[in-house]
Formats: sequence, structure tokens, C-alpha cells
Amino acid sequence: MAKSTETLQAKKRDISGTKACRRLRAQGDIPAILYGHKEEAVAIQVHKDELGRALRHHARMFDLKVGRKKNTVLLKAVQYNALGDEIVHADFIRIAMDEKVALDVPIELKGLPKAEHSVLQQTLDHLEIECLPSDIPEAFILPVSDLVIGQSIHVRDIAALEGVTVLTDPETIVVTLTAAAAEAVAVEQPAPVGEGAEEPEVIGRKPAEDIEGEDEKDD
Repeated sequence: MAKSTETLQAKKRDISGTKACRRLRAQGDIPAILYGHKEEAVAIQVHKDELGRALRHHARMFDLKVGRKKNTVLLKAVQYNALGDEIVHADFIRIAMDEKVALDVPIELKGLPKAEHSVLQQTLDHLEIECLPSDIPEAFILPVSDLVIGQSIHVRDIAALEGVTVLTDPETIVVTLTAAAAEAVAVEQPAPVGEGAEEPEVIGRKPAEDIEGEDEKDD
């Protein structure tokens, strides 16, 4: 279930627009929005290091301090750049500890299939759930080591957690173990060498100094 609530500092944001938000991120702050619970939406900014640290600790619920006001919030959504390595925006939603909330929780696979020559395909990486804030799980852990080829795990097969209602369709497939495709190996038969046949050309490896390495991709 959810760990103790962490405190996250924020301040109101007076700027908006693509260029302004880009400058804000260059200064080390992430543009964000705070909304919900019948209160006005507020544009805010949080320091990227503080938010990044919280995400590495798998925090979802915070005491978000904006000026002197403290809000109990859930991190509803995080938007990343095209490379997926930088946070560009975050959404926080106000909550009450005695009211249920709906949110997505990740599914984490545990172990590796024992079946040889198999491929594990995960087609669902999160569950939509509803529960009280104090009952929010960090993740649903799904053991996969005992799967046999051809077997699938559905949402209905995931162990229920006390106080948590799963909203995702129970018939949705989460993972399937399939047989690995056999590699087609083409074996070339040597051409017969008869009288008068030409000697085959011998193609050797180029000297190391003549081989150019691939250019590294730009970030």
C-alpha cells in the first residue's frame, strides 16, 4: 500500500506558453497544474530534482505546499519529452483521505519463464483501480516463472488487494507466453567444380584501418 506521504514544495506559476515553459525548465523547474476537489485549477512549478527524486522512490501521494497552503494530492500524470528522459509537465489532483480515487497502477512482472524457446509478451502494463488514498498500492506484482507455452494471464487472475477495486476489464490479457519462432537457416550447397571451372574469387576481410565505424546517434 501507499507509503507515508512525502512533502513536495511548489510555487504559483505566472507564466504560460511553450517558450515561457521552455525557459522555466531550463532554470530547473517543471511546469505543473493543480486541480480537483471543487477548487480552482492553479498553475504551479516544482523543482525538477525534487520531483525526480520523489518519482524514483515511487511516490504517488504528496503533501504539496504552495506558499503557505498545504494540499494532499496525487500525482495524476507525468509528461516526458520525446526521448523519455526529461519531465516536461506534471498534473496533481487534490484528494481527501476519506474519499475514494480512481487511478492507474503499474503491473510489474516477477521472475523469468522457465519454459525453453519461449517469448513473453506483455500487452497490459497497468490496472485502473479505485480505492481510498491510504490503500493505493505501489504496483501489482505478477509472477511469470511458472507460465507454460500457450498460457495467458488475464486481469481476473491477478490477486485481489484488500480495499482495492479493479476497474479494468477482467477479461483483458496481461501477458502471454508463446513459442519462439524457429530461425530459418539457409544452407548454401557448394557448386560442383568440374574440369575447366573457374577458380572462385576469394573475398577476404578488409584491413581494420579500412573499416569505418558507425556514427553514434545524437541524443
